[in-house]
Amino acid sequence: MYCGANHMREYMEIERRFFVNGHGEKPWREGLGSTSIRQFYLRKDHLLLVDSALVYGGSVVVQLDAAQKIIFKSEESWTVRVRYRNNRTTFTLKGKRQQASAREMEWVIERNVGEALVSTEDCPRVEKTRYEWRGPDGMLWEIDEFAEGLLGLVLAEVELQESGQPVEIPEWIGLELTGNHAWSNSNLAYRPSQLIRD
Repeated sequence: MYCGANHMREYMEIERRFFVNGHGEKPWREGLGSTSIRQFYLRKDHLLLVDSALVYGGSVVVQLDAAQKIIFKSEESWTVRVRYRNNRTTFTLKGKRQQASAREMEWVIERNVGEALVSTEDCPRVEKTRYEWRGPDGMLWEIDEFAEGLLGLVLAEVELQESGQPVEIPEWIGLELTGNHAWSNSNLAYRPSQLIRD
């Protein structure tokens, strides 16, 4: 199980997100490699904290330590996700995003546990190939080329150590989406056909 150090700051994700023009050159494909990702979004109202256990649909998914329990209770609503990334399966909780920042907790789980969670309902999902690319300033970019109903959509994100950290923006980056919830992966999973047009 992985969830970072037991300190509130360690559970905060800070990132900037952008559109990418996927019709021109694609330098990110010559970067640091790629992975295949499928991520499924579960019903937040089916997630319960019972003593120190996170329970979904009646089954225990993970055990929380004291710091994680405090963080879990500090958010009114979590986005609940299961992700398959190559052979790795993770269970993730994301809090409400405030501009570039959001609380996040993540655990590695067995694939069969993830499959059991996903099989309980018809889960909205996104499929994508994620490329990693190192910018000239040393910052690591993640570029997602989406598939299925989102085919043609390309988004990029760069994770920051703190808000306001300077970033050298590559020339192939387009409009910034930071803080725009309509373009979050969880929203895209629910309504792909409404957002992508030929």
